[in-house]
Amino acid sequence: MALTKVQTIGIETGISLTGVTSAVNLNVTGITTVGVVSATSLNASGVITATSFVGSGSQLTGVASTENIRTNTNATFLQNINVTGIVTAAGVNASGVITATSFSGSGANLTGLAATANVTTSSLVVIGVSTVAAGTTAAPSITPTDDSNTGIFFPSADTIAFGEGGSETMRVNSSGELLIGTGTRTANGGVLQVSNGITFPATQSACSNANTLDDYEEGTWTPIATSSSGSIISYVSGGNYTKIGDTVRVNGYINITNQGNAGGQYLNSSGLPFTSSGGIIPIGVYREQAVNGFLGTAQISDGSTTVYFLRYDNLGQIINGNFHFTVTYKTST
Repeated sequence: MALTKVQTIGIETGISLTGVTSAVNLNVTGITTVGVVSATSLNASGVITATSFVGSGSQLTGVASTENIRTNTNATFLQNINVTGIVTAAGVNASGVITATSFSGSGANLTGLAATANVTTSSLVVIGVSTVAAGTTAAPSITPTDDSNTGIFFPSADTIAFGEGGSETMRVNSSGELLIGTGTRTANGGVLQVSNGITFPATQSACSNANTLDDYEEGTWTPIATSSSGSIISYVSGGNYTKIGDTVRVNGYINITNQGNAGGQYLNSSGLPFTSSGGIIPIGVYREQAVNGFLGTAQISDGSTTVYFLRYDNLGQIINGNFHFTVTYKTST
């Protein structure tokens, strides 16, 4: 049956059209076409299968409820899908790129995302658990931009480690111990393990908690020798100190090479690295290293940076010789 122009065709079952050029309304239950169907309105209750469609398809609306859509006789997926709204579908298979402003649903069936090279977003909020790779010292699993060998990694079960420049600098082990340093670290019953030391900044901020270690310093100082009367012509001296919190321990020596007219009851050594404070006069010891040397006390007055050397009998001892001393005192700085 061949029709060249038909205005209206009623409902028919099983019509084979070899070349229909135009129809106003075509309502059929099943049509097998060989050529091209051009119609103003086409209503089908079943599945439309065709080797091709002519036109942009801009008038194909309402396809969300369509059970099956095929773009050609052999297609099982779409090469690229670009949408500006919401995509809701029972199943979408694409070998190319899917671009959408939003997706509706939990995304529980979005698999195969591991192959994505990079995910870039201005803000990422995850409700639930995020899992990352364990990482290594050279390539931590959590890193900042453009610094792939610095970050956080997980060397073993229940262990968190931190690396800088490809070297491990700190970790918290499975026993809850904090291990610091780049050398060999071993557990020690909860004690902080340090292989290459803890570094405090040059300027520290004091903590009001007395149990907080907020300051540690080591250094050298030069004792300045004077006498309670007269003047010492020449001497050599040196010393070192260790400051932990507000406690300072100083060691020093004074070697008088020319006593001059120095005399009086005591020898002074000023130039302490920190000022004494606390209201209690600290007392240390000194030793005069001459053949007939004696042992005496070394003390510091509150608010002073000078050590006073006193003999047990308060007699003068400013003579040519070596004096070695150690004093521990408090400071407010």
